[in-house]
Amino acid sequence: MSMSIKTKSLKEPTDKSEDGLRILISRFRPRYLPKDKENWDLWCKELAPSRVLWKEYVKDKKIDWTEYSRLYIEEIKDNPKAIQLLQILAFFVNERNNRNKPQVQLQQEQQKIYDLIQKHDAVTLLCHCKDEKFCHRSIVKDITLNFNLQL
Repeated sequence: MSMSIKTKSLKEPTDKSEDGLRILISRFRPRYLPKDKENWDLWCKELAPSRVLWKEYVKDKKIDWTEYSRLYIEEIKDNPKAIQLLQILAFFVNERNNRNKPQVQLQQEQQKIYDLIQKHDAVTLLCHCKDEKFCHRSIVKDITLNFNLQL
């Protein structure tokens, strides 16, 4: 049985029966949310855009979505930890019937993520952005679903 992958804004309500493992993929912790009200299970900053790229796209609006997407994918390709996380996600989303682990040596932190993900039937990627069409979480989802094609 394959796992589903979803995306949501942090501001959308949590659905415990549908969301599965909730992974925050933002560089910044939401200031509006007290620590005792955190609504995610994991925080994977490695899958967030760099501060510079985020600022150019979100804050300063110096680049458009197409350029942001291209630069974000380049950042991911140059980040071994991000690639390892994507490989783990892709394994569960695309190849769960294959009981072999991803063919990489997992570090302790990644092993914990691997062990946590395998307990769920769904993963929900979370970010601050309201519109997933123009948010890096949609790119992470696409990369995960097409891992071998894009990386």
